[in-house]
Amino acid sequence: MVIEAEDVISLENQKKELKEKLHKAKEERDRLNKITGELKNKKMALLEEIQKYRKEGDLHRQRRDEINQNVARAKKKREELNAEYEKIKNELRELKKKYLPEGPSLDALRRKRDALEFRQMTQQLSKREEEELIEELAKINREIKEMERILESNEELRELVRKEKEIKTKSDKEHLKVQELADRAQKEHLGMLECFKKASKLQKELRKIEKEYIMNKLNADRAHRDFIDCIKKIREIEDRIREIKEKEKKVEIQKEKDVIMKKADEIYQKFKKGEKLSTEDLLLLQKAGLI
Repeated sequence: MVIEAEDVISLENQKKELKEKLHKAKEERDRLNKITGELKNKKMALLEEIQKYRKEGDLHRQRRDEINQNVARAKKKREELNAEYEKIKNELRELKKKYLPEGPSLDALRRKRDALEFRQMTQQLSKREEEELIEELAKINREIKEMERILESNEELRELVRKEKEIKTKSDKEHLKVQELADRAQKEHLGMLECFKKASKLQKELRKIEKEYIMNKLNADRAHRDFIDCIKKIREIEDRIREIKEKEKKVEIQKEKDVIMKKADEIYQKFKKGEKLSTEDLLLLQKAGLI
């Protein structure tokens, strides 16, 4: 019985140690579960933000592609107008050769006039140089007016000049449209790149969070298994202690019974000899089942 008593003490000490381990495992599990929950919330927030930037980037790309289609159409229109302009310009050049005097073209004369006027306004000239410049300007202006008169009086030339200006205006308008659309497309392209860059940066952060999340989850699961293992061992020890105590109780009962039987047998021998028995003796005999 001493050995079993020592076993109970040993088991109680083991149970105490296990309860301490159980408490630590529970604290560690709860701590790690809290961190894991926080990491999960961070992960979900990052995923939501990544999706937002990717969606925004896709919208930029969609708008860029749509604008680029308009750019292509505007370029095609501009090329058609430029081709038409060159055709009219060539026709006009041939007609001018036919109706206008030989020498510099009207545009060349106008450029020369503008250059001379600029020189007159910006340079310090001698009296002779001033006179020569004025004379040359007068001559050029006469030539310009004559050409303009011929152009105005010739219906064929006048119509081609009108068409040339009209097509040039349309071509310039399409050119500006191409530039404006190209600028818008570039803006959308840069917006797309910026969104995807932000999404990529957040994706790297997400991978780091996910790795940390997995490690904490594994450690939390391990701590939970330790917690459950401690509970299981504690229950096993409690069952073992209960078994030992029940066994000890049975032994004590048997010992008490043996003592009663021994004493009852002595009283019973007195009873058979006809000796006088007390009420207590009779009750003991009855308890022992001898009467």
